[in-house]
This record gives sequence, structure tokens and C-alpha cells, in this order.
Amino acid sequence: MRVFNKSDASQILGGGSLDDFVDRLSQKLPIIEAAYAIPADSGRKTALSRLIAYLLLGRADACIYVSGWGVWRSAENLDLFYGYRRSIGESRPLIEAPFHLFERSEEPSFVSILCLVLYFVWDAWVFDIGGKTLVKISHDEWLEVRADDVESRKEFAAELEKFELLLSAK
Repeated sequence: MRVFNKSDASQILGGGSLDDFVDRLSQKLPIIEAAYAIPADSGRKTALSRLIAYLLLGRADACIYVSGWGVWRSAENLDLFYGYRRSIGESRPLIEAPFHLFERSEEPSFVSILCLVLYFVWDAWVFDIGGKTLVKISHDEWLEVRADDVESRKEFAAELEKFELLLSAK
């Protein structure tokens, strides 16, 4: 796992702002079904993180851009988050380095960061480096999945259905 500031992340993704990049992806990629409610149970959040890792990292390197935090401070444990990042050599605060890039072989780190995002009820954009799949996670406890091809949308929809995620009213 490598961690970047927004400027460096923009360069990795081909220029332009990081926020514009994820907004463009969100507009370009068709949504799968609708928004899904994120489960409240931490065990199910862990399983969901593993499922997203399996679906994304099976195709390409993937990114987690933590775009918002602090809304539900009672759910946060920044010491845990920063302790994990320090364990891999990253000491910058989240506001300075919110972009995480994972190689396909780094599934455990991907799952760990995604678990923390879900446990702490943060906003995040999760996507493959090629921009073919996008998962938007909201602090309002829903997520939506977008993908560029029919087969990927079918696979995600089938896996989320097996996972028994409920569609959200968003």
C-alpha cells in the first residue's frame, strides 16, 4: 500500500483534481441497481470489505480515497487508523494524505483500510486504477456501485444479492 496526497494522486490518475476524477467516473459509469444500505454489524462490514476487495483487486490495482470524516465522531477512532498507517510507515494525517493505492497482491491492507472506513462511517471512493469500477461509500451508511461493462455489473449485483444487502432509500 502506498499513500499519497491529493496532488500526487491526481498525477497518478492522469492529471486534473482527484475530486473531479471521481465525479467524472460517477457520471460516466452506470449504477448497479441503486444504493445499498451498509450493514450495522461490524462482522458484516468486514465481510463486505473482503467482498469488495475480491471484486476489485481481482481485476486491477485499486484505490481508496477517504474524502470525508468527522461526521460521526462517536464512531471514529483516529488513533486506531493512524496506528495502522504508522505500522506501514505512513505518518501523515489523513487530511494531508487521503489517497491509498493498493497492488493486487495487497488485499489484506486494502481490506483493513476499507474496514476502518466502514467502521468509522466515513465517506470514501473505492475504484480500480483503470476507472472501470467505482464504489461510493457515504457517511449516511449507504454505498453504490458503478461499473463500465455489463458482466461486471452482473457479477457485482449477484455478489451483493448473495450478501443480502438491502437497497437503501438514500
